[in-house]
Amino acid sequence: METRTIAVPWGGGTLDLRLPREWNVGPDEVVEPDLSGATADYPATLAAALDAPDDSPRLEATVRAGSRVAIVVDDPSRWTPVREALPIVLERLHAAGVGAGDVTISVGVGRHHAVDDAAMRRRLGDGPAETYRCFSPPVDDPSAYDDLGTTPRGIPVRVFRPVVEADVRVLIGSVLPHLQAGFGGGYKLIFPGTSHRSTLGALHRQGLARDADAGRLLGGPAADNPMRRAVGEAAGFLGPCFSISHLIGAPGMVFRARAGRPETVQDALADEARRRFQAPPAPPADVVAVGNDPWPGDPMQSFKALLHHRAASVPGGVTVGLFWTDPAEIDRSMPKSAMRLIAGSGAPGGWAIRRLVPTAERVLMARESSAAFMLRWARELVVDRTVMVYSPPLFERIGGRLGPVRIFDDLDSLWTTVRRALPRARRDSPRVRVFPRGGLTYVPRA
Repeated sequence: METRTIAVPWGGGTLDLRLPREWNVGPDEVVEPDLSGATADYPATLAAALDAPDDSPRLEATVRAGSRVAIVVDDPSRWTPVREALPIVLERLHAAGVGAGDVTISVGVGRHHAVDDAAMRRRLGDGPAETYRCFSPPVDDPSAYDDLGTTPRGIPVRVFRPVVEADVRVLIGSVLPHLQAGFGGGYKLIFPGTSHRSTLGALHRQGLARDADAGRLLGGPAADNPMRRAVGEAAGFLGPCFSISHLIGAPGMVFRARAGRPETVQDALADEARRRFQAPPAPPADVVAVGNDPWPGDPMQSFKALLHHRAASVPGGVTVGLFWTDPAEIDRSMPKSAMRLIAGSGAPGGWAIRRLVPTAERVLMARESSAAFMLRWARELVVDRTVMVYSPPLFERIGGRLGPVRIFDDLDSLWTTVRRALPRARRDSPRVRVFPRGGLTYVPRA
């Protein structure tokens, strides 16, 4: 049988995705992001952004000798050039009179795993990790947070104390598509990145109306996004913030760096991200294949890539995840014990997710649990389609099932099972769309 081969990025190499030629995969159905125009000189790019900030004085003009500065960076699951940015930012702060003892660096981990000493050094570089007070905020320890009050939306504003006590907060992150916030980055490094779990949960419940599709917020403008509006209100409880944000492709690929007022920087980079990463309109497909590149293999982030392309699939279709997975990243945001528990549930667990999750979600929402949004996303991914994943390391770790999701370590077996899962009338000539770099691209709801 003749096949068509599609190259999918695969951990620094390429996975050759071979599909039967009679499957309808036109040249326009392999959707790539716009990766043109990456900077060849990141230090110069960042310096230019810091010299001409958006809607803000220069960073050096916001501080003086004795100023306390809290730098907040995004967590290791992102590939923001933090190690490269920090020396440039710190040099400017010190030139303005800020002492090393007045600088803290916090990693905005949110609900992800805490960053240990080794991970902190990898993220920040040995010099900053040794010289400055560095923190991975303990999300469940209320004594580490200051309670600043409650927003008009009822969001408790509980922020990590070193961030609250600073005179200026410097946010170093990137803008990527986000299922609930439209796009990540900006104030999200603090809300929820360095916020207590109660704040995190309240923020993630914004926009999750019981009967609404959570994916409707993906890639939308901040002004229309309930979570973004809630984050902006919470940020009003803090003092001055200065954003240094990036538009990135693969690790080491920076298209743009902007600095200045967080809202202005966020909106400008979100507009460009939309132009580069949003898939063109197309009819829904029977089979949708999504690579997780450039995510490093964290299963939770990889499954989010599937959610970012959910609207590309017809109800009753098949969504296939192509998850390159670094074994060291498997447990980053989904502990092995939890994965084994879900995997061990097998097909009954799949039935429970499809049928019982709505009830569990309502209970968790009533209890103000931060887990409610994860249950919503799990249900929306599998409720009306079949989901399969090719990931040999994940298969080795937990076996062939993760609840309703089938996991494969062999591509031929995967495609045989995909064909069988399709309606009989569509098995020989299904319409297919492929998103090789699904960690960047996304498909908005129509």
